[in-house]
Amino acid sequence: MTTDELTRRPALISSAVAAAGAILAVVASGYASLLGLALAVAGASFLALGLARGTNSAIDVACLLLFAGVLASGYEGDSVELALLGTVGTVVAWDLGQSAIDLGEQLGREARTTRLEAVHAASSAIVGLGAITIGYTLYVFAADGQPVAAVALLLAAAGLVTIGFGVRNRRSREPRRGGSRYS
Repeated sequence: MTTDELTRRPALISSAVAAAGAILAVVASGYASLLGLALAVAGASFLALGLARGTNSAIDVACLLLFAGVLASGYEGDSVELALLGTVGTVVAWDLGQSAIDLGEQLGREARTTRLEAVHAASSAIVGLGAITIGYTLYVFAADGQPVAAVALLLAAAGLVTIGFGVRNRRSREPRRGGSRYS
């Protein structure tokens, strides 16, 4: 099979797990805030569009909206647990959405990537569960009556750091002008 015959569409398993992460973020956001629900639903819609079209920038916008929904819900609500779950759902949606697009572009949809995608999804879930555990432990032992808004701001900072790493990582994969990316 030549590269011209590849269907350069996002990988299906990673796309499905990204959608599940977005649904988790929508549910967590909608629990305490109508604004959070509206932002998260808009984010989930952009995610579907990004996965349908195979565009990384739509995935980025989608996850920013999902995360804004989580922050709004965390600010207006009183559930740290849901804010943490929504954040992990957002990061999983972003990570696996980007991965689905990259796998589709590089290997094509026909490639057998089930094992690779399953390992990536499991790794993201494990890292997410670890983040929830650490975040909740810090909240329980260090919060001492602090408002949930403080946790929302902490999540905002963590989200910005994650976005920064993703942009840096994407730029490092792009070839430099005037030569190969290794020159």
